[in-house]
Amino acid sequence: MRMRLLLAVPLALAVAAPARAQLGGLFDKLQKKAGQTVERKLEQKTEHAVGSAVDDATTLPKPKDEKAAKAEEAQAAAKAKSKDKEREKDKAKGKAKPQAEPDAEESADAGEAEAPPLGEVYGNRFDFVPGDKVLVYDDFSDTDVGEYPAKWTIKDGGGNQIEVVQIGERRFLKARYLKANQQSATSWLRYAVKGDLPKNFTIEFDLDVAGPMAVVFSKPRHFGGQEIQFQGAQDGDVRSANTTGKLPFSAGVRHVAIAVSGTQVKVYVAGERVLSDPDGVERPIAKVGVTFHQPYGKEGDHQLFTALRIAEGGKPAKALLAGEGRIVTHGILFDTGSDVIKPESGPTLRSILALLQEDPALKFSVEGHTDDQGGPKVNGPLSEKRAAAVRAWLVKQGIAEARLTSKGLGQGKPIDSNETAEGRANNRRVEFVKV
Repeated sequence: MRMRLLLAVPLALAVAAPARAQLGGLFDKLQKKAGQTVERKLEQKTEHAVGSAVDDATTLPKPKDEKAAKAEEAQAAAKAKSKDKEREKDKAKGKAKPQAEPDAEESADAGEAEAPPLGEVYGNRFDFVPGDKVLVYDDFSDTDVGEYPAKWTIKDGGGNQIEVVQIGERRFLKARYLKANQQSATSWLRYAVKGDLPKNFTIEFDLDVAGPMAVVFSKPRHFGGQEIQFQGAQDGDVRSANTTGKLPFSAGVRHVAIAVSGTQVKVYVAGERVLSDPDGVERPIAKVGVTFHQPYGKEGDHQLFTALRIAEGGKPAKALLAGEGRIVTHGILFDTGSDVIKPESGPTLRSILALLQEDPALKFSVEGHTDDQGGPKVNGPLSEKRAAAVRAWLVKQGIAEARLTSKGLGQGKPIDSNETAEGRANNRRVEFVKV
């Protein structure tokens, strides 16, 4: 769209020039009569002409009288003020209003554009804290476009063809859309489960909720298994084995988080808890997979999924502090290459804040760590900025500056191997060291 506008404006100006020449002195007379206000309107009219350049250039707007102009200005100001209030309400709620369903090629960017304001954190109802030991991580960056990813298998699943696609700077696992007779498609992680997954674990991923999809535990539901189904475009529901919730969006790529504790399952979408089922899964959980379901007759190409992170749940922050004198967190997240705190960092930040508020004598050194991607010249300064951003957030909540210091250690102190995606995910962390 932007390219079309750039091409159309020079065309409009080129066509408008002969029209002005034909009108002769008429332009001068009208400009003198209407003054600078009309001149500005003419320039704006010409600059924004796209499909009717000749008509816009040869038909001048009539000057408004002073009362009408003031009334129009007042109306525009009131409208702008109303929009500002709406944006403030959305900001306070930690979410943006849903927009029209995007095309598949635009859905990834649309999801990011509608995310909560950068630098803010989700509200108290968002109580999800990611596991602190990454078991599986896959953003498909190591899979060539058009290929099937190595960490997955279609054995005991299969169906419609699945491949990795590139949208913008991200890669997604995608079911190939068919206009008729769309099949379901199931893929299982190759991750070897020894008897059962940990009692407490979390699953996170980014999903275009318009494309019907399910996270599958052990076996598909119609074979007696359990699923968490996302049906954004069909009826706006998210379903577990025993209950149904409502999705806050019907389209766009949204961050999804699932917390499993024993048989209990909680599901969060774009910062909102949408479902809680005390018996959402059966134990043992032998494997985890994803199913892209039929699009229920609604044409579209939205079956997109990426950035899977499965992690084992760890000890509470207070227990870590008492035992080790430091708290290692993986729940404080940032945009790639940025020190802007992501909204989903709220629960982890609030847990640290609570410790500081409970014990006025407690002091922390906030330490940022990265993986080895990008090199030390990039990672050192980046980790310093991220640690400083976390410190600044805590100070903003009322913690005295003297109780907090910050430093970035870059890639210098890994706690796992940087040779695997899972290891790099474990190395990206923020630590709070008691001083």
